[in-house]
Amino acid sequence: MKPSRASLAKTTRPTISGVVPRARIFALLDRAADVPVTWVSGPPGCGKTTAAASYLEHCGTTSLWYQLDDGDTDVATFFYYLRTAAEAFGEPASEALPPLTPEYHGGLALFTRRYFQSLYARLGTPFVVVFDGLHEVPASSELHEVMRLALRELPSGGRAILISRSDPPPALARLRASRALALLGWDDLRLTREETAALVTQGTPGREAAAGGDRDERWDATALDELHDKTQGWAAGLVLMLEQARTTGSIAAPPDPSTRELVFEYLAGELFEEADERTQSFLMRTAFLPQMSTDIAQAITGDADAEQILSELYRKNYFVTFRSARPAPVYQYHPMFREFLRARALATFSAEQRRRLQGSAATLLADAGDVEDAVALYRESRDWVRMARLIERHAPAMLEHGRGETLLRWVDELPLESQVKRPWTLYWAGASQVQTSPRKGRHLFELAYERFAARTPPDLIGSVLAASGAMDAILYELDDFALLDRWIGVLDGFRLLAADSTLLEVAARDYPGYATPALEARVACSMVFSLTLRQPQRHDIGAWIERAVGRAQASEDVNLKMFVELLSALSIMWAGAFPQAQALIATARAQSEAPDVTPFSRITLHNVEAMFHMLSAECELCRAAEQAGLALAAATGVGTWTVQLLVHGYGSALAADDLAAAAEIRAQLEPLAAGTGRLNQCLIHHFQAWEAALRNDMMLALQHEKRALTMAIEAGGPYFEVLCRLALAQILSTCGDERKCIAHLRRLRAIARDIDNKHLEFTCLLSFAQIALEHDRPRPALAALRAGLSLGRQHGYRNFLWWRPTAVARLAAYALEHGIEVDYVRNLVRSRGLAFEQAPLEIADWPWTFKVQTLGGFRLTRHGEAIGETGKAQRRPLDLLRLLIACEGEQISKEQVADALWPRIDGDSAQRSLTTTLHRLRKLLGDPAAVVLREGRLTLNRTLFWVDAWALEQACAELDAALQQRRQLAAGAPAEAIRARIRELYRGPFLAFELDAPWAIQLRERLQGLVERALGTDEKVSQK
Repeated sequence: MKPSRASLAKTTRPTISGVVPRARIFALLDRAADVPVTWVSGPPGCGKTTAAASYLEHCGTTSLWYQLDDGDTDVATFFYYLRTAAEAFGEPASEALPPLTPEYHGGLALFTRRYFQSLYARLGTPFVVVFDGLHEVPASSELHEVMRLALRELPSGGRAILISRSDPPPALARLRASRALALLGWDDLRLTREETAALVTQGTPGREAAAGGDRDERWDATALDELHDKTQGWAAGLVLMLEQARTTGSIAAPPDPSTRELVFEYLAGELFEEADERTQSFLMRTAFLPQMSTDIAQAITGDADAEQILSELYRKNYFVTFRSARPAPVYQYHPMFREFLRARALATFSAEQRRRLQGSAATLLADAGDVEDAVALYRESRDWVRMARLIERHAPAMLEHGRGETLLRWVDELPLESQVKRPWTLYWAGASQVQTSPRKGRHLFELAYERFAARTPPDLIGSVLAASGAMDAILYELDDFALLDRWIGVLDGFRLLAADSTLLEVAARDYPGYATPALEARVACSMVFSLTLRQPQRHDIGAWIERAVGRAQASEDVNLKMFVELLSALSIMWAGAFPQAQALIATARAQSEAPDVTPFSRITLHNVEAMFHMLSAECELCRAAEQAGLALAAATGVGTWTVQLLVHGYGSALAADDLAAAAEIRAQLEPLAAGTGRLNQCLIHHFQAWEAALRNDMMLALQHEKRALTMAIEAGGPYFEVLCRLALAQILSTCGDERKCIAHLRRLRAIARDIDNKHLEFTCLLSFAQIALEHDRPRPALAALRAGLSLGRQHGYRNFLWWRPTAVARLAAYALEHGIEVDYVRNLVRSRGLAFEQAPLEIADWPWTFKVQTLGGFRLTRHGEAIGETGKAQRRPLDLLRLLIACEGEQISKEQVADALWPRIDGDSAQRSLTTTLHRLRKLLGDPAAVVLREGRLTLNRTLFWVDAWALEQACAELDAALQQRRQLAAGAPAEAIRARIRELYRGPFLAFELDAPWAIQLRERLQGLVERALGTDEKVSQK
């Protein structure tokens, strides 16, 4: 929206005719330049504005002028108009200052600092900014805090002059205490005797003789003393008295000069009565205009000489200021003079005449772009119809610039009857609150919908948009999704997916201004997310996504495109369709490079990326997206997604089993949790329970998960209720409470069976298989495992919320043992680094990083590829590996190793050789973690190594246990299976080619004895 004339007049320095330079005031202001802020205060009419404006003209420094009024109570209005003023400074290609849109409200202090840093950089030092009329802003307004922050950001060479009728507010107390604020008060602004004489004799209205002539001889020293004594240095009183002398030839004694408003009314009344009827009419009719161009003055008065009259008033300095605004200059009456004229107009004109005058003035101002003053005049004249129309016409642009509080105030000022008759005002009021006060916004949307629906015929566009707005308010609150049911039903009732004429076509017919692809995109997006959270069992979510994305891509609004694509991606990823979600995220990421993309859109992108990477177990990418989003939020003050960014980082750290990182993020989340909606609280408790389970604190996990389930039920999100009940079932299973575990499984099954969500099904099946195995129920465990792993393979799933590595590793081992989805499981184990505290040596198909054959020969493989088979240089590193295996691979001292491998050299040389050989072995293996050196002892990482000798020892131990327990010996099945495994493993003596190595003999002989005893004992038992 282009700057209006009103905005430029508001930010244009006034020009006042007939001003005598006041060197004394200039000197005071120059001395005040030693501190960055000067506060100029004094009573009405004492020359505050005149002094500041003439000083800026005198010093010639770059300056920006801003006229405050009660409209600046909404700080977004203040930033908006200041933004238009800033466009006159800096390079033409400079990036525009941002509007204070709702996403910045949570970080207003940061936004203010960044805003003024950019503004001051545009101005370039030295500069002076003037804020005139601070007394017009209520003490309760946030603007005072904004002003404090703005003043703190003044750079060296930058100054601020603040003009008010009152003393500095408490917000600036620290500036005063630190002597960073200079005061220029009423005693300083009073006209001295010499300044009074200068105004009388140099260019003031009183310079003309009463009866004609070149010089008014009456103003001798005595007369000047009397005049100065009567006015007491009050500039407005002096001007009025001089005008009285010029008009009547004498000066009447005014009332008590300490009561300046009464004096002003008295003197102005005296002069007003002396004016001719034409001038009186002109003044009273134009008094309804806060500011006016000559065209507007002529239109409202019907006086063709309007320009001449205003010019003459200005030339005489008769309480008229001139501003060289664009596209046309404007005049303004001094506030005291305007109030006087308005009082006379109210006493002179009938109520009907006043109403017509105010209505005409409002229409002229509205046509000129001065919407604020036009609304005020319509309100005064009680012209509610035209006021409502004006609000409706300008509401979209006001929301675009973040001026929702002003918009809401205007709607609130309409009588309830007018709001009901004009439901679009209620709709726009709701839109103004949907992000900052979603509950209030929802209530306003509800009222608007009821009025739209009550029309004959019902207003389709209004009804649909009000329903969509109510959905958005509920979604922003993230607290009670049950409220969505009503609005989902409303949009279903309009059959928007199946209708012959699209919403866009209806809009083109009824509201041509709204007929854009963005209309359908917003409505469809609201429906997508509402269905995802509240009714995930619906089968038409995909069609709504297609409608939303298709319409958004036809829009020119890149921020709308990104928002719709990202929320659609979020819905898709929660349903488990990761490739489609990733494609939409990639599209949004490419669009994020456009210059007009807002910080909110970029942070939304980072948030959805973090969620995607959390669900797909890409922990480093999740961390990067989380950190990028949080950094941008900290830099801009846009904190809308801060909690969710942290939640996703928390979940990703837990999925990676990085408990230190998880604890760090939890500490950041805890102070934010209470102030967020129930869905976020549900996720936080759900993840805290997950963390407790990973730490094996099942009682704490139980407490948090119960709280998470309560939040999920209260929020009304079926998907999250399933997740919470599933986690509770796992906790209860671990704690041995089978009855309650089964109860939760039954409840979640009743919810989940109607939801077409493959990832949720994958999560449930694997979790159920885990619980079944814990309760020794292999048949249902195998069935669930087959179905779940089949889904995982088909869709490439690598993670789910509440992933516990040891539990999943046991499932993977069980699957490999029974030949279920072997390739997929092996890839899953490798990609997620699944491992056991005690390696499952009996499972040869486990995707070991390293497999070592030592029986009947020696062979080393990494991920199935042989290594170390060629090259004489590899002998010593492999000797070290073989020695570690022969010594059981754990806690072997460096001295023991050195003595075994280098028995003929001295200790220091042997230790150096060991250090070199260890380095070469790690390099050969390609994994520094494969061989651990801690406190002088070497250990092989058993989670990475499968060694046939170790597997053989374990098999022999299993056979002994089975025979001692005499389980199923009649059939002989377990013993036979173990014996077959032993025979397969034992291909010959341990390290047969190292027959002369003393360190290999002990294990070689022990293994041979175990095999002979195991096989022989088994045969004797079978014969019996």
